[in-house]
Parts: sequence; structure tokens; C-alpha cells
Amino acid sequence: MTDHELLLAGDYPDPSIIRVDTTYYMTHSCFLYGPGMLIWRSDDLVNWQPLTCALPEGHGDVWAPELVHHARRFYIYYKTTGGNFVVHADAIEGPWSEPIDLGIRHIDPGHVVDADGKRYLHMSTGAIVPLTDDGLATAGEMRHTYDGWPIPDDWRIEGGCLEGPKLLWRNDWCHMLVAMGGTAGPATSHAVLHTRSRNVDGPWEDSPHNPIIRTWFADERWWSRGHGTLIDTPDGDW
Repeated sequence: MTDHELLLAGDYPDPSIIRVDTTYYMTHSCFLYGPGMLIWRSDDLVNWQPLTCALPEGHGDVWAPELVHHARRFYIYYKTTGGNFVVHADAIEGPWSEPIDLGIRHIDPGHVVDADGKRYLHMSTGAIVPLTDDGLATAGEMRHTYDGWPIPDDWRIEGGCLEGPKLLWRNDWCHMLVAMGGTAGPATSHAVLHTRSRNVDGPWEDSPHNPIIRTWFADERWWSRGHGTLIDTPDGDW
């Protein structure tokens, strides 16, 4: 397989991917489609089979969900027209709960757990909010933690548009990938940037290798690339 081979033909943007033991699961933005939040299963990250829908009735205009496996339970955090919500299930096949309103603003929730086991959501604009231990409600005020990577002045983009945080711990560093540049165009707008911190709320150290992924020219095959996720294999490859 080449680096940028098409895996799924269709309207499946903003993927959120996790691995549980040797199996990978993925969901993605479903927008106004219902049933919504289709969950896919794969054994190799290449071949994917549809498994179930976490929103059987749909739920407004759903953007950039975050699929999470924590303490033997599955969660999906997502933004819709009515706010930010979470659904949960004891098994990936369901049944999935009714949506629970988290009562917070911004878009694109990204889940992370700190060294003490406390849970948080990172949001667009560089915000962070603590969660209760069960992950079904907020446990404090939202605050600002990250300003984003300084985009060069000569990039052709929509704007800063910091969104899509995806977080993981590795070697005592909390790594965060974010999307910046905007989704409405031009073709070179969206990009994936990397930053890291010793804590879930910063201070953040931007990678000297940024951008990690970007469309540099409009004649490239793939446009507006953002919302990147780092995922490991059972053998420790990335």
C-alpha cells in the first residue's frame, strides 16, 4: 500500500481511530445523516467493515466525534447543532446510551487522562475542561491552554481555526495533534500540527517538524488534510 492510498470511498471525514487489543475501531463525522456515527472494525487498518451505528436516530449535524475506550467502557464525544454530547456503551456493538448533554461550548472534543487518572476534554481554540470520573459530565470550568502553532504568513489558508485535538501519552510526554488552517478552503488550508507537554494542560512545546501533514499545492490528489490521529499496532509500530 502506498502512503496515501484510498481506503474508504465516500463521505467519511474527521476519522477517530482507537485500538483495543488487536482490533481497531473507527468513527467519523456523519453530519446530518441518520442513522449516525457509523462505527467500523478492522484487523489491519486497511480493510474496514461497518459494525454498528452509535446514533440509530441521528442527532442533528454531528462533527468530528472522539471515540474512546477507557476503564472497559466505550465513549463517543461529539459536537452537534445542540451542543457537545457523549454516548457510551459497555460493548462496541452497543447498545449505546442516549446522548448526554455536556453543557459546554466549542467543537471537536479530544479526550485525555492525566497521570493521576483524571479525565479531560480538549476543545477547539485550545480550550480544556475537566470531566467527572465516569466521563459523563464536566467537573469544572473550561479554560484556555494552547494558542496553536504560528502559521507562516505566506500560507494560503482560511484562518487559524485551531480544532480537532487528538491526544496520547508516550514516554512521559502528552502529545497532541491539532488541525489548523480551516475547512472551507482553499485546497491548501487544513494541516496537521504536533505539540507536546509534560502535562495535559501545558505548557506546550511545538514540534520543529511542523506541519506533519499538509496539502502544499492545489494539484495534489488530497486536499485540505487535517484531523490526524497517531495509532500504534500490537507490535509497537506507529
